[in-house]
Amino acid sequence: MTNTLAIMKTLSFLVLCLLVTSSSFGQPRVTISDFENLNNTQWSGSLMYINYGDGKEVTLRSKMQILIEGNKILTNIQYPDEPKANSRESIKIKKNGTYLDNEEIIEKKLEMGTMKLVTRYRGKDNNKLAVIYKTYNISENEYTVEKKVDYLNTEQKTLRNRYRYKRVSEK
Repeated sequence: MTNTLAIMKTLSFLVLCLLVTSSSFGQPRVTISDFENLNNTQWSGSLMYINYGDGKEVTLRSKMQILIEGNKILTNIQYPDEPKANSRESIKIKKNGTYLDNEEIIEKKLEMGTMKLVTRYRGKDNNKLAVIYKTYNISENEYTVEKKVDYLNTEQKTLRNRYRYKRVSEK
């Protein structure tokens, strides 16, 4: 009986340790405060994308402004050489900080003043089903977003586009 009690206590202790450890390493989360340094900023840079038609790399000059409103990150992007492509986007933090809009956050790292976020979602790219990954690297003076596509039933991720910006204004 004493052996059984000792084994039960040990098992209970191990289960408790596993629960504490797993909650410490749970899904990455963000809060709006992770993005506060972007509020009311202006950026200058470029968009590089792979053209669907011929597979060639195209680079466009770009400017961006960012505002924070509530739990939303609002971006306004202009392309001086292609103004018809200008866009506005609202990214909302959802599901207790585990999603940016419909993109699940699968990695978050803070290293040397840079926050790296990796998100993933299912969608279509070039009319093909895919898992799409975005990698955000955000620091005080640099902002990049790289989009890679993993077409279903393939072995590799394909780079689709990359935004690279440098801050041009103070808060």
